[in-house]
Amino acid sequence: MYITVKQPVALQEVRLHQMKKITMIEIAEELGVSKSTVSRAFDPSSNISNEVRNRILEYAKEKNYVLNRAASRLSMREINIGMLYPDMYSYATNEFIRGIKDGSRELFDLKVNIDFYPYDRSDMNAEKLSSFLSGLKNFDGLIVNGFTGHDEIAVLNRYSESGIKLAVLQSDVPELNKLFASCHDPALSSAMAAEFISNCLFFSESKNVVLFTGDRNSELHRIAEKCFLEAAAKNRLNVTGSFDMKDSPDILGEQLEQLYGRDGEKPDAIYITSGESLPLCRYISENGFSDSTVLVTFDVYPEIIGYISSGTVNATFYQNHYKQGKNAFTNLVRYLIGQSDVDSFVSPVPEIVMRSNLRFYTN
Repeated sequence: MYITVKQPVALQEVRLHQMKKITMIEIAEELGVSKSTVSRAFDPSSNISNEVRNRILEYAKEKNYVLNRAASRLSMREINIGMLYPDMYSYATNEFIRGIKDGSRELFDLKVNIDFYPYDRSDMNAEKLSSFLSGLKNFDGLIVNGFTGHDEIAVLNRYSESGIKLAVLQSDVPELNKLFASCHDPALSSAMAAEFISNCLFFSESKNVVLFTGDRNSELHRIAEKCFLEAAAKNRLNVTGSFDMKDSPDILGEQLEQLYGRDGEKPDAIYITSGESLPLCRYISENGFSDSTVLVTFDVYPEIIGYISSGTVNATFYQNHYKQGKNAFTNLVRYLIGQSDVDSFVSPVPEIVMRSNLRFYTN
């Protein structure tokens, strides 16, 4: 099942002018070339000599003329973009799609189609991925999320070799031949978490901390673990345990029983890098550990808001899935139409949310 958003095309040309208006026709007449040649000069992939292109662009710059990309694309074919994502963490998925749809509305005057393809993470493998991608050969770009296996990455790399540009969402994949990654910064959020916990435990003699990460097959959570351990050491925190809960609430529940079952020890603070933290919040609350445990989590969604309001969660990170999705779409489109280059890593700044500022992150 997928959703298709078809975009209308505006039939308008916009000119940027300061002292004098100038049109594409006037540029063509002044330089002795056709109007179509002027139009092609603004398209990096068009078949035009460098000498002619540079002459047109330099003259346009001198006259403060900026070609409207929407108008220039009227005679060009449509751009097709797909998003391939695991349908497992509904909060993130909904925010990604909301950001992409808002991005598509802002670029409504371009010939861009966006299709959404959810997949079952537990049922996906390299063979199925290869078969699915064979039906997307007419695409210009693909936004992907959730692929971490070497065989899957190899399939995606072969797919990109055909000229289809890939953008990675939520977590970077260094081995993937991608245009860029749009995700939050796990190194920065881990450093912020360690500093926050350190400040909370400033007057405490005991500074024992436990770390839970999401699936460490993901680069995001591997970096989060590495950087949190380094930041914890700098802030004189004692990390007594580090668990890979694999983004699974069931596994997290088992690990909590293991943690609190050994010698009856209770950590002074816990940091979890996965949004699937509800079993941890419930455990801390139901066992009366809220007043004695500093708990730092991820994301702001309806089920966790009550735990933030009650003080069970001392702080949570807003990684802005909405902006990640919007950045992935708009940067990919602007690159494909030749409007701009893009950095290899695009990231909104992590924001820390507490009870005092929670109202700014809820509707």
